[in-house]
Amino acid sequence: MKSTLLLFVLLSFAIPTFVTGQEITQENDFKVHHYPSTIALEFNQSTPPSNVKIINVLNNKEQSIIQTTSASYVINEVHPSDIYKVQYTLKTSKSTTPFCTYIAAKSASTGAISVYFNHPVDVTYAQTQQAVNLSNTVKDKLITYINNCVATLDIAVYDSYSPSATTGIAGAINAAYARGVQVRIIYDGSTSSVMIPLLNSAIPRLASPTTSAYGIMHNKFVIFDANSTDPTLPLVWTGSTNWTTAQIDGPDKNSVITIQDQSLALAYKIEFEEMWGSNTVTPDTTNSKFGPYKSDNTPHNFVIGGKTVQSYFSPSDGTTAKIVTAINSANSDIEAAVMDITRTDCSGAINSRYNSGVTNSNVLVDSQNPSGNQITTLQNTLSTNRAKVYSGSGIMHHKFMVVDNYNASSDPLVLVGSHNWSTSAETKNDENTLIVHDANIANQYYQAFAYLFQLAGGVITPSLSISAETYHDSTLRIYPNPNRGVLKLKSNQIIDNLEITLYDVLGNKIMNTTSFNNFSENTLDISNQPHGIYFVEANCDGVVAHFKIMKE
Repeated sequence: MKSTLLLFVLLSFAIPTFVTGQEITQENDFKVHHYPSTIALEFNQSTPPSNVKIINVLNNKEQSIIQTTSASYVINEVHPSDIYKVQYTLKTSKSTTPFCTYIAAKSASTGAISVYFNHPVDVTYAQTQQAVNLSNTVKDKLITYINNCVATLDIAVYDSYSPSATTGIAGAINAAYARGVQVRIIYDGSTSSVMIPLLNSAIPRLASPTTSAYGIMHNKFVIFDANSTDPTLPLVWTGSTNWTTAQIDGPDKNSVITIQDQSLALAYKIEFEEMWGSNTVTPDTTNSKFGPYKSDNTPHNFVIGGKTVQSYFSPSDGTTAKIVTAINSANSDIEAAVMDITRTDCSGAINSRYNSGVTNSNVLVDSQNPSGNQITTLQNTLSTNRAKVYSGSGIMHHKFMVVDNYNASSDPLVLVGSHNWSTSAETKNDENTLIVHDANIANQYYQAFAYLFQLAGGVITPSLSISAETYHDSTLRIYPNPNRGVLKLKSNQIIDNLEITLYDVLGNKIMNTTSFNNFSENTLDISNQPHGIYFVEANCDGVVAHFKIMKE
């Protein structure tokens, strides 16, 4: 009783004041504060909820909660990767409306995120980590993950190929099944999917509907060991890459992102089982729901390795609105590489941000479907140099967007998945989308964009420009910029004490502060740092200035 009362008192004071940090996610009507064994929900004080009820989705049991204020609630006995359904009612002057939102507890996983491309990338634009070009070995990476799978393997893939039942991806899946891994596969019913007949006939599978009311099962995700008791095993593989030869080996241009996080894996499993129709090995076609028949029943906000990651499934989750929101969040630059952009709300949002000052906005689409693409509309506003059509070998099959790659003080993010910016993806197809709020991951996608955009004739212009050859104010001059590892520092007057501190684009201090007394001129050696963008903090006799440099 005493411990419960103490928790009540502590959180009553903590919730209203704890409003910043990586451990907070934002839902439509409330903030979610993540603590080690509790979760606090903070609603708007002016419109407090009523009839609040919390259901643990994983065991279908009601969770105990404590109301700390009229608008704040605490979920007790939270375990890593718990998923909750939050039911509540909001009352306005005109109506009383029930709501339902799903939230996820932080996992005990590593949070490791890896990105792979099947084509060259321009690593000269790497800020912290060079992007990885696996070329025609992406399938080998997938096979490695399958070979390491321990207990469960859930696959949702639009189209697939394998050379035989004993080699390639089919061989790896069959081998996993043979060693006791539970395998379930959903594939699109309208494609040839050469791999499917090569699988062991005992492996359960389900084809998506082929009726006119439905689009396509366009996902390309795999869930590994979602329910493992070892939180370092669950992993999600997703992105734009189908498993056909042209898609996974090339020449089509694609990417894969893998995230080692149990909460996210369990959310993807919920989506999988909604299409599967059951949580058993056997699909239930009576309960199975695809496309427009699905409901919004998964969490959308996750804390993964200290990063905020958002997850959306189509068409139930209103993904296009999330794309527009991500576009509208841009403060300095937008880079979109999307095979198909046919929706005017997406093109209109990019044009609007451009007209509002985000003039470093660049778009790349594929040459397919030219009549439906919004490329002309984009070119009329951005110019043809900033809105390009890829017509090289293969299909530019990506569906990603990078926002504020050059602006670490903003919210750098990458939006990625299977969702083309089309009405079919929004209203009929089964799709998945992730938004990763992280400068490093976003920059890896930027490196891929830079390669393809320049290949199509586009010109890359950094948004927070490093175009000035020197930095100077009335006191201090730092040059050259860009540089090759040695910065020259010069002042036109004596500075009693100058302190120089160097940070990377993630805000990490990467060199001990260098101090100069009675300073007039000196150098700073950063040759041991990798090439990329850095931020310099100069403290001149107590006056602090910040600026940006590039090491080539």
